Amino acid sequence: MPKLRLPLFLTRLSIFYFLLPWQVMRFTRPESAEGIAKKYYHVSALPESVGLVIGVFWILLLLAFLVGFKKRISYGLVFLLHAGAIIVALPAYIWGLGNFNQLFLAAIPAAAAMGLLYVLRDEDTLLSLK
Repeated sequence: MPKLRLPLFLTRLSIFYFLLPWQVMRFTRPESAEGIAKKYYHVSALPESVGLVIGVFWILLLLAFLVGFKKRISYGLVFLLHAGAIIVALPAYIWGLGNFNQLFLAAIPAAAAMGLLYVLRDEDTLLSLK
């Protein structure tokens, strides 16, 4: 489906750009990443080295995702890890609860786009590795 090539590429590019700052933060402001882990994921202490390892993993995953490398794995992991993060921090997404954060709501359509991109991964061929 040639008409899907550009929209799928733009979706992949926008998801990459959406997720990248969270991982860059692990290197530039590790204390902020640790604070998020404590507040939303109930991790009492996240050693900086663990945060950096997670950041390296995510950066490599996002680069694989960006270039369309091993789509079943890279697209699937991006979607599953992001959806898992939503589930773990669910109170932040529910209006009326103490932890509600309206900015987090952007993660929901992003997750839907990730799922759609996973389903249509064989059609996503523009600037994508085979």
